[in-house]
Amino acid sequence: MDELIASLTAASHPPIQLFGKGGSLLILPHGGRTLGLYNRDGHNFFWVNPDLNHVTTAESFFTKEGWKNSGGDRTWVSPEVELFISDIENPGETYQVPSSLDPGNYTVQHGKGQVTLTNRARVILNRQEKTSEIELSKTIRMAQNPLRYERSMASPNRQLQFVGYEQLTSLRLVSAEEPGIRLGIWNLVQVPAGGEIVIPTVRESAPKTYFGGDGASDLYVSPESIRFPVDAKHSHKIGVRAATTSGRIGYLRNIGDGQKTLVVRNFLVAPSAEYVDVPWDDLDDFGYAIQCYNDNGDLGEFGEMEYHTPAIGDGTGMCSYQDRSQVWAFLGDAQPVNEVFTQLLGVAPNSSGSKG
Repeated sequence: MDELIASLTAASHPPIQLFGKGGSLLILPHGGRTLGLYNRDGHNFFWVNPDLNHVTTAESFFTKEGWKNSGGDRTWVSPEVELFISDIENPGETYQVPSSLDPGNYTVQHGKGQVTLTNRARVILNRQEKTSEIELSKTIRMAQNPLRYERSMASPNRQLQFVGYEQLTSLRLVSAEEPGIRLGIWNLVQVPAGGEIVIPTVRESAPKTYFGGDGASDLYVSPESIRFPVDAKHSHKIGVRAATTSGRIGYLRNIGDGQKTLVVRNFLVAPSAEYVDVPWDDLDDFGYAIQCYNDNGDLGEFGEMEYHTPAIGDGTGMCSYQDRSQVWAFLGDAQPVNEVFTQLLGVAPNSSGSKG
């Protein structure tokens, strides 16, 4: 963490730190993201671009052309097919991250144990040939252990570390509401490869393949969950409908010496609302609240735990929306981490299901 802080500062992008009982956060105003979630021993639960760990590479990272994948927990706006792809017939060749969203132009307020990042942006809806002015704001503060009142988890011999934070994300239409324009918050965490994303479901639900799928044979589906491996060897993205999810995603990873890490994101799912991010090959297939992504190594050795919020704009009855989510991270011996996994996600770590 100290090396990362030093290199970011030397590259003229000093981060902001928040401290809690179990660890700390490292917030990068450039791109408006939480770059690091650290336990008290300095373990970062998030993936961070290795170029940021050294002064010389960090400086060149920020000066190079195009979008910069810093890592951590970031916020974009959906639908992706409208804002990020200029020609849906050639999505791979015309995909571009809008600079108004990332890195954007975030202002910072820091005080009373929290940081607020606000970005005013004009976004282009490519297929509709329209623009919309929005305000995206994030308030980040430390969070307590969700299992702190569970006596079975309180034994001092369990050697279980916890750190977490809460994020309030708001999206507001600044320009007047126009027909056809519907936008939603898109939050995602990048995690280091080598683990498995687990999505609890209320019934067996086959995920939608957005693209890739070479690793679909490694995807397990059961009545209780969808399990998505992150190996950074092939590009693969899936989506899961709001109606079948519980509002939590977990990432379980072995880190050696009999220890595991667990990262859980907790958020509100509202199946009656409009979820407007759609697969690239089916632009009328709405309703997806959760997505997972496995990179092939071209952008880095990571995966993504993603979720979308209900949309605002045309037909939704809302011109603004505020989302409240938490990220909880645990590190310790395999058995207590597995028990936390079951407590928070409702499934066993080694539960099985059908492939595909």
